[in-house]
Amino acid sequence: MGKRKKLLIKISVALAGITLTVTVIFFTPLWGTAILLSFLSAKGCYELLIPTGVIKSKAAACCCIILSTAIVWLQYFDMFETGLVMLSLLLLTFVLICFAVSGRFGESKSIAYIFLAMLIFPAFFSLLLPVMKEKAGNQLVLIPFIAAWSADTGAQFGGMAFGKHKLAPHISPNKSIEGFICGLFGSTLGMGIYELIIHLMGRPVPVVSLLAFGLLGATFGTVGDLFFSYIKREHGLKDFGSLMPEHGGVLDRFDSVVFVIPLFYIYMNLFTVA
Repeated sequence: MGKRKKLLIKISVALAGITLTVTVIFFTPLWGTAILLSFLSAKGCYELLIPTGVIKSKAAACCCIILSTAIVWLQYFDMFETGLVMLSLLLLTFVLICFAVSGRFGESKSIAYIFLAMLIFPAFFSLLLPVMKEKAGNQLVLIPFIAAWSADTGAQFGGMAFGKHKLAPHISPNKSIEGFICGLFGSTLGMGIYELIIHLMGRPVPVVSLLAFGLLGATFGTVGDLFFSYIKREHGLKDFGSLMPEHGGVLDRFDSVVFVIPLFYIYMNLFTVA
């Protein structure tokens, strides 16, 4: 397949995904967003556990996926804190039984992956629901996506044009320091444009707040990207999945976003953004 055709497919898939996400957020009740987040959490859980070989049993994988979606619905029904503690206890018991039955002890890395897939990743995603419950939440909830993806775009084009010095050669050889700097500018620009759009929609947000978050979002988005790149490199994976042609799986597309969402949740509660 030629580069031009691949680029066309990549752009088409990206536009389709953005259209679907915006439609769900703006034109369905809150439970519509919860269903979307449940799907992303379940698919992300699957991609962390199956392609990496952490869990080989389909039954065990199904249990993990079900528990990961439960995190989202606990947030939806305002039972997040109590439910998270309860699920953590269930998870510890579940992991102990799995490793006791299989006889595979001492695999602390596998246990860490299970916690990441079943608790941390869905918990981060579920933080979009309380953001949605804020006034004009369906506008605010797009901020972490814009911050992360505009930084990705800036870093990609900046790296192609100016990239000379490797940012993390042992984890992601294609990333450069110059690309990272361009990503900071890209995210800040994206936040500035979105602030203008929100202002025109009658929901003014202090521009300094969003511009500052653009810098933070780009930085933490890069951390998320490198984090999941490390996992792929550790297990010899090019992509976590093939759900989205030319984009990979959920974790390939949302690797940066998943680190920016909790950052925005904290930022929103510390400063007057919502």
